[in-house]
Amino acid sequence: MTTRRHIILGYPESGKTTYLAALWHVIDAGLAGTSLVLEKTSGDAEYLNKIVEAWLRCEEVPRTYISNEEHVALHVRDTRTQATMVLTLPDFSGETFQEIFADRQCSEAFVENANATGGILFFINADRADDMTSVLDHVFDDDEDAGDGDETGLEEPTDYDPRKTPEQTRIVELLQILQVRPFDRRHRRLVIAISAWDVVQDDGVSPAEWIAREMPFLDQFLRNNSETYDVRFCGISAQGGMLNDGSRALLLEKKPAERVICHWQGKSGPDITQPLRWLGADDE
Repeated sequence: MTTRRHIILGYPESGKTTYLAALWHVIDAGLAGTSLVLEKTSGDAEYLNKIVEAWLRCEEVPRTYISNEEHVALHVRDTRTQATMVLTLPDFSGETFQEIFADRQCSEAFVENANATGGILFFINADRADDMTSVLDHVFDDDEDAGDGDETGLEEPTDYDPRKTPEQTRIVELLQILQVRPFDRRHRRLVIAISAWDVVQDDGVSPAEWIAREMPFLDQFLRNNSETYDVRFCGISAQGGMLNDGSRALLLEKKPAERVICHWQGKSGPDITQPLRWLGADDE
């Protein structure tokens, strides 16, 4: 048996848990068109059932918090090669990654999972406010207006809050942290999964182009660190659309697994197992 232990990363509300719910349903049901089929599971089945039930009803999937992080192992078989593997997908909370960046600390369990053989599935939510501000976005007052307010016209300084650092900066830093002690430095596969892909797919850009457009700093980092990360990009909509009243009714009319969107290697379809299959492959 080929054993791979992949980890899901992403900051709060990045789409990690919703993806896990959709993945569990797809492979548990053994639906046609998927590349992986389920043989057995280990871990908290109650947790899996809870998030899947919400996903099936097209409701917001409950977020994962540090106090109830769950570890689930899916024993699967690749129908294309008949190879078997164990996918250990710890559902770490977004707050876990905030702590790593802001406080420079993490649990031994996270280190153990990050150092295990396997790749990384890193989620970024496309349906989010842009938290980047450049000097070009700033409106400077004219010299004659600079005295309004106080003598300098400048705002009062505030203490630095690392949790307000732009998302792409935090992502780059986390990817760098994973290559220094206590983490093992090695070449590993990385899938950048852009969740809520349904809100941007009509733009006509690929997931890689979206990252280059929306997160140029992250794009530059990935392009210049091929010796540590072998990267692929994926657009994923684990729900298939927005969950407002009108869209939710339309989603409920579809078969659950068929409403899923996975844009992988230039093609869109419902098979959300493709990124995991690539992470676990030896030669693809």
